[in-house]
Amino acid sequence: MPRLALIALILLLAGCSAATRYIINVNVLSFIPQNQRSLNIPTGYYLVVYPSLEGQQVPIPISLDILERGQLNIQGSLTNTGAILMTGNYEVRIAPESDTNLNDNTGGDVGLGSTSFNVAPGGTQAVNTNIQLSATQNSAAFNILKSGSFRIALRVETNSNGGRFDLSSARISLTGRPFALVK
Repeated sequence: MPRLALIALILLLAGCSAATRYIINVNVLSFIPQNQRSLNIPTGYYLVVYPSLEGQQVPIPISLDILERGQLNIQGSLTNTGAILMTGNYEVRIAPESDTNLNDNTGGDVGLGSTSFNVAPGGTQAVNTNIQLSATQNSAAFNILKSGSFRIALRVETNSNGGRFDLSSARISLTGRPFALVK
């Protein structure tokens, strides 16, 4: 019995060491209702902040005293249902929880990973955006994530005869320590 208690204590202390890192994976798509994961793109010039101008609020379930890095990954597809080339761009927008307009560049919202696209008539193009976040990479967005809950949206701008944007995955992964030994 004493040997089992010693092993349990060693495992507990190892889990609480300063070298322990936790990875929090947040499925952002789970916060967006199924019927809002697709966007119909009308004919002509079109600009929208999707799923809404105030973005989707995402609570971080666990707080970390020291957030070291993060990664944002968004996947989906653009389909051109028109007879001419669909051109445009999309950008990930992140804002503090208090900012309810993710397209005005005030209140703390920032844009990341701006990507252009050209989709042939009747064609489909995959969307895959992978953004690294740290104190040195995309630091403004990283600081928003450090504060806890945040808002996220996609800004989509197109010229086309019509189409569709389908969001299939949106994930944020955060790596950090649960406590700081010295504050």
